[in-house]
Amino acid sequence: MKHKVSKSVAKGVASALNTFLRADANSASCCIIYQPKAPKELARYRRTK
Repeated sequence: MKHKVSKSVAKGVASALNTFLRADANSASCCIIYQPKAPKELARYRRTK
């Protein structure tokens, strides 16, 4: 039972993080002074390739 619960919680957290990364990859940065380069791994979450 505990294993099933932790697996479902892990899937939920992964889904939430993927949603956040998609939103972040497709938005402009609000910081004008310094904007670090985005990692190449972030490109897979973009709408346009």
